[in-house]
Amino acid sequence: MSGQFRRVGDLEDDIKYRFSIGGVKIRHPSLRIRQLFNIGWQEVRTIVSLASDSTFLTGTAVAALPTTAAISGEVYSEVDFPLDAVSVYGVRVQRTASSRWYPLKRIPWAAYHDFQHQGLWLSYARQTMPIGYCVREIQKGVETTETAGKVMIVPIPQGGNYRLWYMQAWTPQVEDDDTISGHESWFEFAIYATMIRMLGPDADSKKQYPMWAAERAGARMLIEQRANRLEDGMALEPRDARDDGFDPEGWGGEL
Repeated sequence: MSGQFRRVGDLEDDIKYRFSIGGVKIRHPSLRIRQLFNIGWQEVRTIVSLASDSTFLTGTAVAALPTTAAISGEVYSEVDFPLDAVSVYGVRVQRTASSRWYPLKRIPWAAYHDFQHQGLWLSYARQTMPIGYCVREIQKGVETTETAGKVMIVPIPQGGNYRLWYMQAWTPQVEDDDTISGHESWFEFAIYATMIRMLGPDADSKKQYPMWAAERAGARMLIEQRANRLEDGMALEPRDARDDGFDPEGWGGEL
């Protein structure tokens, strides 16, 4: 097995050894330890993604942008918040199949009416593409029926394509031979997060929380530093975003 992967059974053994679980197995059954580790691993994925590391992000297939208002008379259209998404990290749109992609601005819900432009030049220029997006609703579940959420797109596009980038929901790994791939600091964070959660039933009888919390904090620091360092010194091409959403020809060209 590659060193990048660790078996769930081995991770549990590591946790039991460090916790000195000994004769308290009734309070800390194997399945419970693995469930708690999976919670810690979900935290790792969120920390990594929020630090601008795209390791855990998934993109939807290229799809056509909706060209009608979600509600008659409104200024936005909507696309699905995928059923398997935890959170949306970006939306990219394309004017035509042969044109460039550009990112939509993430905007607060309160600002979605701010993109109704007025002015002499704007009265002549065609606004054919959207500028911003915000999440309106996450998924809903009623018994066995699950319904996708909604992401607002503003203003209403007149054509083009989009891809939505999101963090996919984690499927718990609880079998001995289930394998998880990650860096050493990711595993360390999840292990210490698991042991800290295990302190509850024992009322932290050995007063381990301060030490383990410090170790967890150190692992988180390394996770964030790694993610930030990967972006250091990377060249970014300057881009004029002032025309995002508008006809590049100014007076009416192709969509």
